[in-house]
Amino acid sequence: MWKRGFGMLRSGDMVPLGSSVRRGQCRTTGEAVCAPPVRRIGEVRHQDPTFRGAHPILQTTELGSVTAHRIKFSAVGTAPQVLEADPGQHALVLSSQGEISVARDERELLVRGEAVALCDTRLPLGISPTPRNPTAEAVVMVFPGAAVPTASPDTDASQHKVCDAAGSGALLRSFLIEAAGRASGLGAPEVARFGDAALHLAAAVLERHFTDADEAGPQTEQHELLTRIRGFIDRNLGEPDLSPSLVASAHHISIRYLQRLFKTEGSTPSDWIRQRRLENSRRELCDAKLRSASIREIGLRNGFAQPSDFSRVFRANYGIPPGKFRDDWFRRDAVG
Repeated sequence: MWKRGFGMLRSGDMVPLGSSVRRGQCRTTGEAVCAPPVRRIGEVRHQDPTFRGAHPILQTTELGSVTAHRIKFSAVGTAPQVLEADPGQHALVLSSQGEISVARDERELLVRGEAVALCDTRLPLGISPTPRNPTAEAVVMVFPGAAVPTASPDTDASQHKVCDAAGSGALLRSFLIEAAGRASGLGAPEVARFGDAALHLAAAVLERHFTDADEAGPQTEQHELLTRIRGFIDRNLGEPDLSPSLVASAHHISIRYLQRLFKTEGSTPSDWIRQRRLENSRRELCDAKLRSASIREIGLRNGFAQPSDFSRVFRANYGIPPGKFRDDWFRRDAVG
């Protein structure tokens, strides 16, 4: 959904000029804090015409562990769209039209054509058009830093550089735009596969254009394995028996090695499975097409065998029971 104005930020919602968005969160006007689900794309909600074109339009789509942002700027304003700091994540910034400025701390990169900017997100990123391209468009892919084969997540060296990724950069950009356009009509397993594919494409871009030949080797292999494992988990969230031992067995590795892989990004296999189940449950609770599904059914769809377990874990994570979360969401949606 495309929306202009203030208040809640949902997938496809616009964010006012100079404001910011944090991955996996949204602004609220009430008590509940929710994350943007995958919503219908291309639907325009008309408001006061005096505000049309005054702000950039932000379309956000979650593809498993990947978040794709598409930012459209107008000729009216040039203030940056700010992506707030999100330690542990990295971002690839591409231009789908015109020239894009990427500002981090006191550094600025210019991205145009088939160039790709790689940034860590320990500091906020300001993304804006340049004066000569006020109607530029940007595509931003945010993903776990552990998937980046160019630097260890715990390194102090910041990642903020640009490379001319001819061919592969354009392919990644086209895929992200296409995946975001199709995700709203698909179920969680298919959407997770899109995210998995995006990570593989990003890994190819990074390895070719950002990694020295002598840095690839075993580290890159570990990143690729972790990418496959995350995709496997996202595709099997509905299986109640999904566990670290099952994941390790499916990939022919030991549980100890699986734990080591997730430790690189400050997590554990169990925590990752639980968080992905919660994030997908939250997204489905906000999905109008699943409005008639019971809370118990939503929990079962995401691997929570007992409704009491689903309610307890959801409330512990989001501060509100799943039923009230859903009611509040659709109440705001009807008002907004």
